[in-house]
Amino acid sequence: MSAIIVLTPLVVSSWPAITAAIMGAASGMGFAVHGPELYEEKLTRRKKVTTELENSEVVSDSMAVGQKLILTKGDITVELSRDERGRCSVCVSGVGHSDRELKKIGKEVAGRVTQQFVYNKLMSELKHRNYSVLDEQVLADESVRVRVRL
Repeated sequence: MSAIIVLTPLVVSSWPAITAAIMGAASGMGFAVHGPELYEEKLTRRKKVTTELENSEVVSDSMAVGQKLILTKGDITVELSRDERGRCSVCVSGVGHSDRELKKIGKEVAGRVTQQFVYNKLMSELKHRNYSVLDEQVLADESVRVRVRL
């Protein structure tokens, strides 16, 4: 008997879980994590593109409105933050990059963060329910296939 589960990128959790997903995705993509002070220094002369993390409903008392997590890679800076509605946004900035390039990077980071969050949530839920993970595969399109014994 087999089953296929498709997980949609609906993210509902606390900021610590989102932060863990961001850290995992960022390190996998070669980004470094910095504090807000670095971001303020680099703000001048930079082109900026902001998008919302699709389907995110972040409800957390542990992260204040306006709190940010800053990632850098070369001259690219990615800012992930929580707005007053409780949603995550991704702001990508860089010198010498087009809006299209920055938007593509933002979508890639947002997708990887969502994937990492869903993966971590799934694995912790499987462990909590005492299911056995038989196999994990990362496919060519970077999706993850997990086989589980119930």
